[in-house]
Amino acid sequence: METAKPQGITAPQVCDLCDCASHQVFRTRGRGDSHLATVICQNCGLVYSNPRPSEEENADFYHHRYWDAYKGKNEADDSFFNRRLPKIKSMLQEVTPLLKPGVKLLEIGCGVGALLWSIKNTCNGLGEFVGVEPHSGHARFAREQKELNVHNGLLEEVYGKLAKSEFDVIIMNHVLEHTISPTGTFAKLKELLKPNGTLVIEVPNVEAPGSRLSHYFHIAHHFAFSPKTLQRLGTKGGFRIVKIEALDGDLPGTRLLGVFQKVKSLKPDLPLKFIRDDPDARADALEQYERWYWTTLASLRKKITHWKRQRN
Repeated sequence: METAKPQGITAPQVCDLCDCASHQVFRTRGRGDSHLATVICQNCGLVYSNPRPSEEENADFYHHRYWDAYKGKNEADDSFFNRRLPKIKSMLQEVTPLLKPGVKLLEIGCGVGALLWSIKNTCNGLGEFVGVEPHSGHARFAREQKELNVHNGLLEEVYGKLAKSEFDVIIMNHVLEHTISPTGTFAKLKELLKPNGTLVIEVPNVEAPGSRLSHYFHIAHHFAFSPKTLQRLGTKGGFRIVKIEALDGDLPGTRLLGVFQKVKSLKPDLPLKFIRDDPDARADALEQYERWYWTTLASLRKKITHWKRQRN
């Protein structure tokens, strides 16, 4: 598959998680044989693309090209919406216990609104349900066809329109890895949450990529989190870590769930310097996973599991 590359990427950047400029280059090519340098931070072990696009370049990509490049569906319709419903079941189950009467909930990167619509129906519409989606066509479909309150834009573009300290729950379902700065994103989300509000995040798990590495690394995902680097991000952002766990997808452990709570004051159990992945161990583990993927016929097993999940 050809990929649409954000334009103008030039100078390398430091690690968003620990500000370290030292890294080892793990791969120089990404999905579709694109030019993409994936590196591992020598300090905290975060896996990320370096260099990354600017905020302007990233916004242009997600406003105009992402959905067509990766899903082949630039314009939304009911068939596309229905195909999204099986993909949000696990997140819906995760957040359902948080859906108290009158809940105020925000979803960042809501797409065509499959998850937000399902949550609203679960609550019988009793609450406030707000979405943020950069693609104008998908945001319009969610508003006009599914009657959802969806802002068109990236979080940083609509942040000023969102009420501060107002949301009980904020969700990012496979969106955090697309951001330019997860640290900056967490800071904004903390401002939007009520005291004791809950942030629910799901991202791909770099400990179990679930595909060959040449497919796993691609220009739309700027970061690849492990349990430790996701924990470090939450702790750095001043959140209490409720849980971080690997969940099964089409292959075992490919999804990483993080639940975080906004608290007034926090003393982390471990200083940030002790919450880290060893960069050499992470590189070795990725190479071992690649070998495991091919020798166990994981690609075939993945297709079978995916087919079964789509039928349920």
